Amino acid sequence: MKELVVAAVQMISSFGSAGDNMVRIYEWTSEAARKGAQLVFFPECCLTGYGTTHASEVALSFDDANIARIEKHAAELGIAIGFGFIERAVFGAGASCFGNSQNAASPAKPYNTYVVMGGDERLVYRKTHLGLREQQAFTAGDGLPVSLIAGVKIGVQLCWEAHIPDITTTLRAKGAELVLMPHAVGVGGLRRTELWSRYLPARAYDNGLFVVACNALRQDGEDVVGGGIVAYGPDGLCQAICEGEGEGMLLVRVGGTLPRDNPDADMRGASYFDRRRPELYLA
Repeated sequence: MKELVVAAVQMISSFGSAGDNMVRIYEWTSEAARKGAQLVFFPECCLTGYGTTHASEVALSFDDANIARIEKHAAELGIAIGFGFIERAVFGAGASCFGNSQNAASPAKPYNTYVVMGGDERLVYRKTHLGLREQQAFTAGDGLPVSLIAGVKIGVQLCWEAHIPDITTTLRAKGAELVLMPHAVGVGGLRRTELWSRYLPARAYDNGLFVVACNALRQDGEDVVGGGIVAYGPDGLCQAICEGEGEGMLLVRVGGTLPRDNPDADMRGASYFDRRRPELYLA
């Protein structure tokens, strides 16, 4: 796997203030690039802010000027940027400018969408597994894409989807080497990383890949809640962690030899993914 310096950012996103949020994404991305990051990624729905009430009212289309500015900024810096937003549903057949097809008659509810863009490469992921409140606000996506971004095969799982091992396994089956897990949940700090430690190491270790997660911050009265950044290697061990409660960024270097590179290895360093027998599991 190619080595890659990833910057994960936890930042406050104001719901319905895409212009202000874009400026903050722009500033954090500039700082990350100065520090040597090749991929910078932000929390779930960082551009529009996350919310299930009035989601359609703040939804953006792919031709929004704020998205165009982020794309231009990525090109100017020569890096990749990952960001999320509430995407306005498009009526009628066709495809977005990023190449993801829409159903012939797209529903009115928007998508919870995450984009990773770098150079000529794009990954567009629409959240496929929705929570109970999200089901009332969003349309579920119907694909689990993997794209080659900055020379690394990348997939995305959003927030509570990180609890679902089948998603990571599917991404790995498609060649994913790095899975980004952007969150937008109010539990942060030490409690957030304690929760992550129950299941994110398994997502990384079982599939022999890197997992990097970041969580949004939000204003809750006078308090700021949420946050947290963590990275796990293909050995399931924590590589880097940030439990700070304020806005911040964590840089981590990923890459090198993966278990899949030595499929015939014995128990030590074995690629357990390659030892599976999927034909048995749903029989």
